[in-house]
Amino acid sequence: PVFTDAPDWERALFESKPKLPPAPPVPVDHEVGDQDVLPFGGGARVVAAPGHTPGSTAFHLPAFGVLFLGDAAANVGGKTMVGVFNTDRSRALESLGAVSRLDAEVAYFGHGEAIVGSASAALRAAAASPSGS
Repeated sequence: PVFTDAPDWERALFESKPKLPPAPPVPVDHEVGDQDVLPFGGGARVVAAPGHTPGSTAFHLPAFGVLFLGDAAANVGGKTMVGVFNTDRSRALESLGAVSRLDAEVAYFGHGEAIVGSASAALRAAAASPSGS
């Protein structure tokens, strides 16, 4: 992948990792779009969260105050931040801001520990930081 506007430390970390072959394509059963509501979890809302990849999404279950972020953010060692290896860091930071405005008590991440209690506050603090952390 090509990383736009990635910090130097992130580029160095990526370059130090072994290179894997690309994953084969997978079939798509049902395409979803931003703000679609899916019939589970009391109405799970699709939230566009591009940046890590162009089509990244998060899923918000407002009935339960739960947010599944995938790679839109990370929470490692108690530090909530924009994730790494984004194809477009500027868009990833914008997406972090967007998901931080959702009402969530609990957040699950593709990388790092879940936040149980005041998840939105942790996401807003990360989004308010110029570096997204």
